[in-house]
Amino acid sequence: MKSALYNHHLMKLIVTIFLFFALSIPVDANNSQRLTVQQVERLEAVNKLLRGVDGKSLPQMISELEKSDNPQMTLAVKEAIAKAYIDIVSEVKVEGQKKKEWLYSMVCLNMAYLQFGGDVGKSGSTTSLNRLIRQKLKKYLPQEILKEKGFSHSLE
Repeated sequence: MKSALYNHHLMKLIVTIFLFFALSIPVDANNSQRLTVQQVERLEAVNKLLRGVDGKSLPQMISELEKSDNPQMTLAVKEAIAKAYIDIVSEVKVEGQKKKEWLYSMVCLNMAYLQFGGDVGKSGSTTSLNRLIRQKLKKYLPQEILKEKGFSHSLE
């Protein structure tokens, strides 16, 4: 009788330990990746530059980047957007929250334009602002990124 009771308690203990460890291991349903300390620091710098025009918190930005197929490339894109935005705000002396938010949206729109193959190898555009934005984006994007798989997208 004692032996059967001992085996029963031992089995419960083993199952409990197994469940504890099995449930302690994070399940990666979204195929997310942990960022390096350097990547988090770079993302924090982007977050500071875009404070007030990008409504995302640092934890939200980290979560998005961890879910990205290519966090390094996505981070480079975010950095280019932030630096281009800050340059233009300074150079053109953009003042007022609404104007800054509009400019930020234009920088993001122009990045999307580049990613969909528009203006590849050129800085031409119908407006001087779009030309300026694309010149700044290209200045801050790593040269190799324009040819990197996953940067450009096609609707075809």
